[in-house]
Amino acid sequence: MIAADNSFALAAVLLGIVAFGLWAETRPWGRKVSGAFLILVISALVANLGLIPHEAPVYGSFAGIFVPLAIPLLLFQADLARVLRETGPVLTAFGICVVLTMIGALVGAALFDLDQEAKIAGALTASYIGGSVNFVATAQAVEFTDQSLYLATLAADLVGAVVYLSLLMAMPAFALLRRFMPSKYISASGEMIAEAPPADADDRERPFELAGASLAIAVSVAICAVAQGVAGLIGQPQLFILLVTAGALLVANFARPLVRRFNAEFAIGTWLMYAFFAAIGAGADVATVIATAPAILGFILTLVFTHLILLVIVGRLMKLDLAEVMVASNACILGPATAAAMPAGLGWRSLVTPGLLTGILGYAIGTFCGVGITGLLS
Repeated sequence: MIAADNSFALAAVLLGIVAFGLWAETRPWGRKVSGAFLILVISALVANLGLIPHEAPVYGSFAGIFVPLAIPLLLFQADLARVLRETGPVLTAFGICVVLTMIGALVGAALFDLDQEAKIAGALTASYIGGSVNFVATAQAVEFTDQSLYLATLAADLVGAVVYLSLLMAMPAFALLRRFMPSKYISASGEMIAEAPPADADDRERPFELAGASLAIAVSVAICAVAQGVAGLIGQPQLFILLVTAGALLVANFARPLVRRFNAEFAIGTWLMYAFFAAIGAGADVATVIATAPAILGFILTLVFTHLILLVIVGRLMKLDLAEVMVASNACILGPATAAAMPAGLGWRSLVTPGLLTGILGYAIGTFCGVGITGLLS
């Protein structure tokens, strides 16, 4: 119904879907499925019903502008010094989780025959060490551009994440596992031992300030400009996203006075990524998704089970705490939001900040790990 060259009308549809997804996340039913998933599903449905086209110039604009701009905004809080200073044993467990995730990806790639295997494995490895931003950044870095395969991979990624979280939350219920890897946060009978919340002024929400938000956006654009210039200068345009990531980390860790003046950068970066997800959903062919997703899901489940089984074995050998291992694994596979929410909900207050910070560390290194896996499998 809307022509491919009607860019403003298409942008209005996609951004309307994003607005709905964000609104849904404020409702209990929306939080259960996530706004990102709703955005992907609705935009794909609208496109496959013929209301909007599968291909349009505006979709490419979303990918080419929104994604590079979002990466620094989502990484400006990746203070690596704070991660090393405050996370303690959770950081050690997180490092183990990263290695085991990469091993799981290699095992999955050996067991399942996937179209564009190296690119899919790399993008999913990045996602399961960092998050969606790393999935997108790695996909762009390795030129994973098939829209239908892309959406199939994202859809399977969500299912795998649900399976993983279910297994993770069930771990304390097994008496054998509690004896195998005892925890000071879990009683012998399996009850959670609650703690008093620590004071952490740095994590308090700040009121929105337009000046701080504008500064964050300006710095993000500047990083993208420098990265594009360097990539062109050395004749390696495919390194653009990696250079953007590296530039964002440099600012995050060596320009802290500047970063402290930013405001709402993570929220803006999330909105940009959601807009990109809407464009991805619109470009998907559902028939191809249905035909392709089972193999991708098999790869993901193999990655998840390999990760968890080896984690229990290594955790036992290294005498790690079960609760700390759970938080570290959550930070690695699902990211900082759930890694902070899980211990908060279980009363493990002292693990909230380590979960959050190691999850942010995953954002910082996920893209590099994903590109590395793609290189190993190519």
